[in-house]
Amino acid sequence: MQARHAYLIAWLVAAAVMPLTTACARQADASVPSDVYAHPQRLVSIDGSRKLNLFCLGHGQPVVILDAGTGGSTASWQKAQGLIAQTTTVCSYDRAGYGFSDPPTRASDAANAVDDLHRLIERAKLPVPVILVGHSNGGIYASLYARTYPSEVAGMVLVDPGYAGQQHFERYGLPPGKAAELAAANGRYVADARSCLDKARSGELQARIGSGSPCLDNANKEDATLHAVLNQQKAQAKYYEANLSEFENTFGSATGENVNDREACFEAGQFGSMPLIVLTAARHPAPVADFSEEEQARYYAAWKRAHDVIASLSTDGRSVVVPDSGHFIQRDQPATVARYISEVVAKVRIAH
Repeated sequence: MQARHAYLIAWLVAAAVMPLTTACARQADASVPSDVYAHPQRLVSIDGSRKLNLFCLGHGQPVVILDAGTGGSTASWQKAQGLIAQTTTVCSYDRAGYGFSDPPTRASDAANAVDDLHRLIERAKLPVPVILVGHSNGGIYASLYARTYPSEVAGMVLVDPGYAGQQHFERYGLPPGKAAELAAANGRYVADARSCLDKARSGELQARIGSGSPCLDNANKEDATLHAVLNQQKAQAKYYEANLSEFENTFGSATGENVNDREACFEAGQFGSMPLIVLTAARHPAPVADFSEEEQARYYAAWKRAHDVIASLSTDGRSVVVPDSGHFIQRDQPATVARYISEVVAKVRIAH
């Protein structure tokens, strides 16, 4: 039975689950040990021999599925997944090319991300409907999944999500020159990813793991184990094949419609009365250095308005700013993210 299979998923990393059995467990104790991310957990065949890495903790239904932002992996949820596992079964996964999943065989765009996740849920025999949690671009993918397979999604929590039209900077109320600067920043993301892919293919990144590179991990040096894991992953060509493709499909055009814009447009009432919580970071600085306070305020206001619109797509939607958080809210405030997910879990259990 599918439900029985889901309950048995907790065979993964029993030691990580043990500290989570009481509500009094400290937040620090709930973090998944870094060495868990040094090897694959459950490799699920989704397309012939092509496999995605799935990592589940906890037990019970509904199952919560965590989808990371561009370039992210199961490790993106290190601080939050254990907390969520106190409430229900929670699974993170590596999209194609990231972590321990096989390389992408097609564009890393929203539609293909949704198709891969659908296959993963089906082949892993996870019971539906699920609760989808998407961070950044993962929020676009989660929303598109809910639109494409509405009977399979019972609720969503979107963590500082991206959205269709977010690259249309001329709509942000900024001076034309500032909108152009933002567009240029997007172009640099794409160019940098292309350069890193070339270096990965040539073997340069593997050779520079000990000395460092902007293409390698620079954000987790305080965690030597995780830092080493992420360096090894980012030195592989498959990582930047996926990363470049995601950037191209997100930033393809600053003023015209890009691939994800076409795929991720939604209509009023799209999600009916589905429980939906949209979390917005308290700090979301523009990716350029010379914005004035007023320009930064306009940039942030546009981001928050878009999140309000997403929340309004459900009659049970809420848009919430999370204090003292940056774009990676699940790292800065994991307990808050877990609490909102638990709220949606409780609503779904009552409804089902």
